[in-house]
Amino acid sequence: MKRRCLAVAVIAAISATAAQVPVAAPAAATNPDAWGQAAAHATGDHYNPGETRLTPAAAARLEPRWKVPLATAKCAVPAVPLVGGNRLVTAASYRISGYDATTGALAWRTPATTRKTSISLAAIEGTRLVAQFRDCRSGKTFLSAHDVTTGKVLYRKQIPETMYGVLVDKGIVVGSVWDAPISKYGIRAYRISDGSRVWARQGSIAGETVAAGGRILVVGDDSTTAVDVTTGKAVWPAGAGCFTPIGASPDGAAFYLRCGPDERIRSVSAATGAVLRTFPSHGGTFGFATDGERIYLHTYSGELIAVNANDGRRVWKATFSENAPIMATVGGGVVYGWRSKGQPLAAFETRTGKPIKLDARISGLQGAPMVANGRLYGRTGSTVTAYAP
Repeated sequence: MKRRCLAVAVIAAISATAAQVPVAAPAAATNPDAWGQAAAHATGDHYNPGETRLTPAAAARLEPRWKVPLATAKCAVPAVPLVGGNRLVTAASYRISGYDATTGALAWRTPATTRKTSISLAAIEGTRLVAQFRDCRSGKTFLSAHDVTTGKVLYRKQIPETMYGVLVDKGIVVGSVWDAPISKYGIRAYRISDGSRVWARQGSIAGETVAAGGRILVVGDDSTTAVDVTTGKAVWPAGAGCFTPIGASPDGAAFYLRCGPDERIRSVSAATGAVLRTFPSHGGTFGFATDGERIYLHTYSGELIAVNANDGRRVWKATFSENAPIMATVGGGVVYGWRSKGQPLAAFETRTGKPIKLDARISGLQGAPMVANGRLYGRTGSTVTAYAP
């Protein structure tokens, strides 16, 4: 009896002590599971490191689950959809819609604009959606931010010029503009927290619109310069040779540059502009996607190749008799290669290049898919379809 009472007392003491010790909150995810920009991130990597559920085994079981509308309206080509905050966000037919990214149920929708308006989605950053509205008749353009969960408008501000080739990095939305008064190209940058402009300069984005280490490459009248995204100030001048980016490493440490399809790829430090490595030639190559370990490219000879992201040596290749993948998406240890309309989506294990047989119904995709939330999302005709195991 005494032993039983003692045991109860010990348990009670332990419970009381535990109640007084604060429990550490779960660590925040280092790689959020989202596809928050057109190429996944400002680095243009087409890679979701937070997607862990769509493993090679799960990818082989993908099948269509639900779809949402994405119809074209006059002067309003549907925007590239985004996924973040458990929302699939689309912009079509003069309004933005937010759907439950798991079920496809409509969560919110902005009222359709009374005038024909073109809407583009810049990014989902955390719980904030940044979008741009352009009145088709007047050309007036507005930058807006919404709560991605509820659709609530956080601000809506008119901006002087419509931005193109937009990206979001370091809390700043950056885009190219045509500065009509001086008939020159320019770059504008706005803070996504309140929509205020933080800098502007002449020049145009070099190559693909990508950022690495908080820098973008800007072409001036006779030179290329790395510019700080947050301040607009020059950081380093480009050295000799072509400084045209095709993408950047997921960690933002390096730009990948290529003057043309037949030229060799170089990696360049985002911090200093120093050339890190010149890759061996793989013939003419197109496209770009990287998971930080490998870079995935399409070749002239009808192949999808994976090369080491550090030294460029070929790791594996997949050969096609026709229509090799021209766009790629990476997540969950799988690289998905979009070939062309009506062609089956190709899939391979990223490490080995082992092919993964996908459901034939995924052949209706009109471009490379997005992977997030344990699902594959892609445009199919006038809809966005979600595929899940």
